[in-house]
Amino acid sequence: MTFAPDSLPPRSDRPYNPLEKKRLADSIIRELLRHDAEPLPPDESFPGAGIYTIYYKGKLPLYGPLAKANSSKWRFPIYVGKATPPGGRKGAKFSDEVPLTASVFNRLQEHAESIAQTKDLDPDGFRCRHLFVDDIWISLAESLLIDLTQPVWNCVLDGFGNHPVGKGRRR
Repeated sequence: MTFAPDSLPPRSDRPYNPLEKKRLADSIIRELLRHDAEPLPPDESFPGAGIYTIYYKGKLPLYGPLAKANSSKWRFPIYVGKATPPGGRKGAKFSDEVPLTASVFNRLQEHAESIAQTKDLDPDGFRCRHLFVDDIWISLAESLLIDLTQPVWNCVLDGFGNHPVGKGRRR
């Protein structure tokens, strides 16, 4: 197969990099979005660390535009999060072994409990998506997904996903 010089794309100031961070994160996000949104928390436990999105389609007027945008499909997350495997924050040694802990499921349960404790939010108005991701890609995918979607609970409200600091942390 030969290429005519005029059929080649224009040159760029930068060389094409198939391993560019945004390209890698984009492939993870596309895989996440292939999955249907499901109840928050999901009905059954599942193993794995990774990323997740939480969507809102409830009746609270404050989030009316978001609920309307999500009325036909779950397209705009209210929150994007990650759940790393145990020991990841402390620099656990690199290994090809996959720890099968329920990190994402546990985080989704915690978020559902937080929402259930409010008086204005109906837990039935929420759905989620999640993806089991190799731990090296989790933070990259979460960062790009937040950057692309600008979820209210990540960018305007602060603290929804934070764990309490120190010894008194709930497990």
